Amino acid sequence: MDSFRSLVPVRGTKELFAAFGLGCVAGVGALLAALAVQGHRVSSFNWALDWLRSHLPRGSTCLPWPGDWLLPFPDPIWSGCGLSRLEVELFGRQVVLPKLGAAGQKKLMQGGILVVGAGGLGCPVALYLCAAGVGRLGIVDGDTVALSNLHRQIGHSWQNLGESKACSLRRACLSINKTSSVEAYSFRLESVEQAAELMQGYNVVVDCTDAPFSRYLLSDAAIASGRPLVAASAVGLSGQLAVYNFEDGPCLRCAFPTFPGSEEASEPVASCEENGVLGPIVGTVGSLAALEAIKVLAKGTGLHASCLRGRLLLFDALDAAQPFRSLRIRRHPDCVGCSLRSARNPPGLPPRGCPAGLPGSDLVGLQAEELQVRLRAGRPTLLLDVRQPAHFSVAQLKGAHNWPLPELSRTSAEELFRKTSSLESDCKGAGASEEPTQVVCICRRGVDSLRATLLLRQAGVEALNLEGGLLALARVAQEAGFALPALT
Repeated sequence: MDSFRSLVPVRGTKELFAAFGLGCVAGVGALLAALAVQGHRVSSFNWALDWLRSHLPRGSTCLPWPGDWLLPFPDPIWSGCGLSRLEVELFGRQVVLPKLGAAGQKKLMQGGILVVGAGGLGCPVALYLCAAGVGRLGIVDGDTVALSNLHRQIGHSWQNLGESKACSLRRACLSINKTSSVEAYSFRLESVEQAAELMQGYNVVVDCTDAPFSRYLLSDAAIASGRPLVAASAVGLSGQLAVYNFEDGPCLRCAFPTFPGSEEASEPVASCEENGVLGPIVGTVGSLAALEAIKVLAKGTGLHASCLRGRLLLFDALDAAQPFRSLRIRRHPDCVGCSLRSARNPPGLPPRGCPAGLPGSDLVGLQAEELQVRLRAGRPTLLLDVRQPAHFSVAQLKGAHNWPLPELSRTSAEELFRKTSSLESDCKGAGASEEPTQVVCICRRGVDSLRATLLLRQAGVEALNLEGGLLALARVAQEAGFALPALT
């Protein structure tokens, strides 16, 4: 008889398994394949398999029982691509793409991608990357799921309200593909050094954040860690996408050397909270960002060759003729961000969140409690709501006048004084008291209204700013037991 049969009388099952490394299906298959290669009869081959099954306890995971869809060992007359049957079943529709292939799929499965931001952009990015078979996925977000997120952040649901976004999205990813390793980081990145250290454990970084501070921080950290950065952004009905710090290409500061919202910038920072956003917009841009991350990771494939090298992709949902355009961006020789590659002093970052304060802001504030008392007493007050008309139409204070900040900012000082004086006269009305009318600027949080207040005061109008905005006034009213319309 063959060598396998001759071993049975002299060794117990445990010793036999140890001798041939038979602690798993691969070891069993290796032994049986070796017997077949040595010329043993098929009957001996089948006898060996039957013997092993008879000596394993039923339910053992070492060797599947008949009827299981996984083969117990490789058939020596077949040759595969190096992917398991499970992996081919999961990813076969993309493995057969000539531009990816089995080699590209292995690159994805062996690679790691860090997704920063688990919101409208981060959800489709993480879900598609996990579904594509990326081996290691990291999700960073220090925020929690809110009701206002659900119309666009498809990785979360009602059941996740109040939960960490990173943890919620991690579970959604694993519900699609349990073969990936997904790590949730429920904190905010506070420094370039902290972000660069985290990036070291991954091959590619995807920026799905929405604030200038985090975007420039991630760009600098990607340079410091030597990682390519896929940067996506979307607001309103448009979005943009680029791959920075890739194959000696430009960084974010090369394309945008001036911080958005700074005094040197031509336009203020656009946010989803202020400008709104449609769910399919972030879905479209997020899907494209996931595609670019796959391209970057799948080195040596046709996909990798088509990366956004030195180009900025622009998307406009209102342009039916040409919704997508791309612009060439080049690395700037004097870029302060790229200087990180030569270990020079790191550049500064934009301020985090809302402005800490403007000159004179401490002298023009009005507390929410004071305004509530004033309005309930019927004292003459001109309320100038500087929000966009779409927000004003959803909920407003009775008697308020909508004068959006962009329009107000473009008005001359003389016209500001004239128009405000006219509104004050209308506010008093016939038979009003002799008390002068108080001008109060209001917005959602008290930031835009502060800018409007300072502009009006420069024009000679004694205006005050509602500190904390309408949100602060709403809290005061709710504490008193009043029901209020929701703010946007």
